[in-house]
Amino acid sequence: MLLSGFIFLELIFQHPLLAAPMQTLEVPLLNKRSLARLGAAPDPITDTGRLIAQKLFDGLKQHDTAIVSEIINELENDTAKKNIGGSYSALQWLAKAWISINAKTPIDISKNVLDNAYHTYFLSNDAQNLKEYLQVKYAVSNYQVKDPEAHVDRRTFLEDYLIFNNPARDYWDATQRITDIIVSLHPQQVIDVGAGFGYFSQRFAEALGKEAVIYATDTQKTYVNQLQDTLNHYGITGIHPVLSTPNDINIKEETADLIFISSLYHVLYIWNQQKQRDAFIDSLRGALRSNGYLVILDNRDNDGLSLHNSFLSREFVIAQLYFYGFELVKNEDLSPFRYVLVFRKTELDTTNPPTFPKSTDQPVIRVTDSNSLVHIGSLDSFDITPLGVAAATLLLKALSESDQESARAAISIYQDIIPKENFGGEYTALQWIAEYITGSDTAKSMMTQDRLAAEFLAYLAEDNFAKMKLYLSKKYKLKVPSLTAEEAVNEKMREIGIVRREALEDFILFNNPKRENWEKSSRILKLLDIKKGDTVVDLGSGPGFFSFKFAEKVGSEGIVYSLDTKDMHIEYLAMLAKKWGLKNIHAMVTSSGGFELPKHGTADIVFMCSLYHVLYAVSSQAEREGVIHSVIKALRPTGKLVIVDNGPVEKSTLPYHGPYIRKELIQAQLEAYGFKLEAMEQIIPQRYLLVFTR
Repeated sequence: MLLSGFIFLELIFQHPLLAAPMQTLEVPLLNKRSLARLGAAPDPITDTGRLIAQKLFDGLKQHDTAIVSEIINELENDTAKKNIGGSYSALQWLAKAWISINAKTPIDISKNVLDNAYHTYFLSNDAQNLKEYLQVKYAVSNYQVKDPEAHVDRRTFLEDYLIFNNPARDYWDATQRITDIIVSLHPQQVIDVGAGFGYFSQRFAEALGKEAVIYATDTQKTYVNQLQDTLNHYGITGIHPVLSTPNDINIKEETADLIFISSLYHVLYIWNQQKQRDAFIDSLRGALRSNGYLVILDNRDNDGLSLHNSFLSREFVIAQLYFYGFELVKNEDLSPFRYVLVFRKTELDTTNPPTFPKSTDQPVIRVTDSNSLVHIGSLDSFDITPLGVAAATLLLKALSESDQESARAAISIYQDIIPKENFGGEYTALQWIAEYITGSDTAKSMMTQDRLAAEFLAYLAEDNFAKMKLYLSKKYKLKVPSLTAEEAVNEKMREIGIVRREALEDFILFNNPKRENWEKSSRILKLLDIKKGDTVVDLGSGPGFFSFKFAEKVGSEGIVYSLDTKDMHIEYLAMLAKKWGLKNIHAMVTSSGGFELPKHGTADIVFMCSLYHVLYAVSSQAEREGVIHSVIKALRPTGKLVIVDNGPVEKSTLPYHGPYIRKELIQAQLEAYGFKLEAMEQIIPQRYLLVFTR
């Protein structure tokens, strides 16, 4: 609701830590900018990267210092500058170090203990581990994969070690300034959360002296073991590696003077489910002494060029941590890429509320508790639960062996867990398939009366349910590996495999015959008030659930443009439209950065369902602006932009299968682009509809 120039947000989740009411915070919004992003891979493979990797591999293998020197020069150019925080500066450092070993005129590289360990790991044994990294990352020299799962784990290990313990990291991380801040707080016991291979742990230990104790916690066992091996090899004392979990840092005594979290809080805020984050923060408070410090190092937006394609606006870190009982004492920009925040642990009823500077007309959000404003979580975190896996196992057996008892057992589990685990997710669709398998001829006929439901079944049942069996096997990790050898080593094939699984997951979610039961789709259609002859753009149409309903509404005089970035969805949708003789549906594949209609300014409605949270917190700024400008160009002067998306819900209410965004964030951003909110409807507690005009 718009009130006196401010946008107000009431967050309704009540965290169990809160013993007394805390003040409402007015946090300024960022106009066209999003407050958070979890974007593309932090170090994507490019054609330039492949050429550099192959040439460097050849130089190392042939012991040719001229080739390696040429690579160093290539990594100095503008391409390297676009890879801030990626692998290029690390490869450059290692190439120089390799030349210092092999050339007659060594290049001087000063090495502390940490740099020496890095140097030894990647360059010993004829640079064995560096060459392996180039093979598993870039598939140079026709590298062959034997074990796909082990390959991906090894690639991730090598890539993280290469990037995050990079001796040239100070260029983008202001390492010395961070260390100075830590030292100024005079801690004797420090917990480095998400320590990885100990980049900061070892620097803090050296700066704080022998009396200090550093607990280096991480959820990856191989990283913890590697750090322990480094400590043992170099005789480093004072650092204690600890294997933690996503819910618990696994340090139980309230003795730490300071907890340090680098490049992790944006994940806690945007990705983690609320219960998981609550448990994690509880474990932080349990390990930190009264008045101890919590230091957060994270990424800035940096005009749309954020480090590792991820960022979180600090105001929302500050606001959330206030409701967890942490008081801000320092807020500093370190570089265009990074900021650091220092908090002090307080009793919840004594925490001083932060204030946020804002201009007179700047929109704000009223924050009243610790819930995040946007959540881009994995669907797997909702579906792949012990009972979800058990039901999927039974359904796979039913499909593979024509076992009706297994299908009935799967139905029984789904009936039990759908109200508890997965509202609006794929469980209801999988239950429908199991019910069809066990149904009588009459029941099957009733279940497929709707032609979209009949086609849903036909698509999944093709070739004895081959697609469905493969999907269950891969998603729930049953019987077959999640990757083939080709997918593991070939980035493009792997991407295609992921897209296919995601497309099938979307198909099951969106064309689910039970969708009306939980979404009340018919109410959405009624609110849209589509008329004969209208032109409707179904942006992010998926496999066409709403497109076919729109086509019926607009009639033969109208047009429905069904647009999606996934070829599989558009191919399926176009196939059905042709089969059913629907000449008013025009299905088109679009890019993630916008679309073009044959005629500008002709759309009566542009419709986005379950898409805006992706535009807001996954897409780049350039991609989002491309889409919004495409919408502006497509709409006629009286046209409407209609957005259906998910919002957070009360603790007692099951969320809608994961992702959500507060509707006020959408409103503030679109109003900055010149839209006006005309109407808002809450369809169900988990789902809302917004209508905008220009």
